[in-house]
Amino acid sequence: MVVDSKKQQLTVGQIIDIASKETKSKYKPDQIKTAILSEFSIPNSWKPVIGNTLFIVHNSNRPHYGFFRALNADIGKNYVQNSELFCKQAYQKNFDVLVTQFEDQTILNIFKAISRNPPNPKMGYAVQKTKSGGFQVTLVLGPSRGNQ
Repeated sequence: MVVDSKKQQLTVGQIIDIASKETKSKYKPDQIKTAILSEFSIPNSWKPVIGNTLFIVHNSNRPHYGFFRALNADIGKNYVQNSELFCKQAYQKNFDVLVTQFEDQTILNIFKAISRNPPNPKMGYAVQKTKSGGFQVTLVLGPSRGNQ
């Protein structure tokens, strides 16, 4: 059950536990938790917690690009706000483009909501269907900084 972060802040462990149960994944919650915890050991990963949402970001070989996932245990309204703040912070951390993959079509609503009032100029996103039937979103966080 999701928890309103304005009323109670969860620990990272609690967020992972709730998100692994709430996700519409073909994997069992224990498998999801194991995979997420192994991601924590990847060097140079960035793991901001905003509200009751944990974001995990990995650098790409290409400068200013990365891959991310969001694990949410917050209510919908806060999830959108948490995601908007994450976009601002990721751009400030020198990411221009982030890519994510997921299976739950309702997550597309987060990107739609943010695109109505983007927190950064020239921000946008593109959606592609994956071969497995899921989705891949390429999120442009703001103006490209090239090879700076």
